[in-house]
Amino acid sequence: MKKSLNRYVLTDEIYSLLKEQIVSHQIAAGDKINIDQLGRELEVSNIPIREALSRLAAEGFVDVVPFKGMYAANMSLQELDDMFEIRLALEGLALRKAAPHIPGGLLAELERDMGTWAAREPQQEEEKIAYIAEMNRRLHGLILDHCGNESLKQLVGAYIERIQRYLSFAHREMERQTLQTEWQEHMAIIRRLSARQPEEAEQELLAHIRSSHERTRDYFR
Repeated sequence: MKKSLNRYVLTDEIYSLLKEQIVSHQIAAGDKINIDQLGRELEVSNIPIREALSRLAAEGFVDVVPFKGMYAANMSLQELDDMFEIRLALEGLALRKAAPHIPGGLLAELERDMGTWAAREPQQEEEKIAYIAEMNRRLHGLILDHCGNESLKQLVGAYIERIQRYLSFAHREMERQTLQTEWQEHMAIIRRLSARQPEEAEQELLAHIRSSHERTRDYFR
């Protein structure tokens, strides 16, 4: 990492790097984050690292323990349940606002891509995780991009990112049947949106979120 980069750009890059490592469990829950070691590895001063970690702490990815340091935030059933409860309420609202405004062409493109992904049938663990993450990013991102409320988009997006940390852990043990089930749930939402059936699309979305909650929860009981 180049030392000559603007400090704020550098902080953004370190923030993105550390978030990805925490979400993907390269930095495991509860691990202490050694700022001095990171500084040596990235060849930067500790200042942008601390700034990046402060942002991650504000978003719930890092715990700050006074006089001890910073740690990758722990994971718990209670937090998982709380986040899904909030997401159920807010993402349903986002879909209701977005449904009339999502262009049919974008929905057709996503449905076509979903068919292509299904034909691939990823075999490796990393491929399965990436496959689910891409499905989630495309569909839920499309809804949030068209909800017409930037604050709502950012809030729901933040919870989706935090939940993704749990999903990436659970998906390590994901069976092919689970992958197919998630694909079917996503397709049901897309088809309802394409048919301009917002109420039915919302019900499919909420059912998908509840099912995702239960599937993920099974790995943390």
